[in-house]
Amino acid sequence: MGNIKKFYENTKGVMPHDNIKKFIEMKTKNGNSIDLGCGAGRDTIFLIKNNWNVTAIDKEDTQNIIEANLNEEELKKIKFICQNFENIQLEKNDLIVSNFSIPYCSKNYFNDFWDKIVNSINNGRILCWKFFGIKRFMGISKRKYAFFI
Repeated sequence: MGNIKKFYENTKGVMPHDNIKKFIEMKTKNGNSIDLGCGAGRDTIFLIKNNWNVTAIDKEDTQNIIEANLNEEELKKIKFICQNFENIQLEKNDLIVSNFSIPYCSKNYFNDFWDKIVNSINNGRILCWKFFGIKRFMGISKRKYAFFI
């Protein structure tokens, strides 16, 4: 887990991404959400604290990091799945959050992954995401991932 463990430690307790804060400010009807590549849970925790049910998905087991920030009642609103995107199964939901994680799906599986995302979102609901910008560099291994420039 090496560098990724350091990343999770550095992002533990960090405020949610701006797009998620703005989404909550829209005061949409609460429901079921999925946080793809939830990491240390910055968006998952914020959604739960704003009365959303969240299925948090990450390829690393970060469940304890996330749950340490939730009270007993809030713990009832989370379902954690340790899974990579290539084998993912997504339930129907009202919101998908994917900040900086979609490109981590292998290029060979990207089209199937994207179809699963689209087909899981209930009609009239929303996908909140951020992709990497030119200034974000993912190192030599970036060729394995679905980066679009």
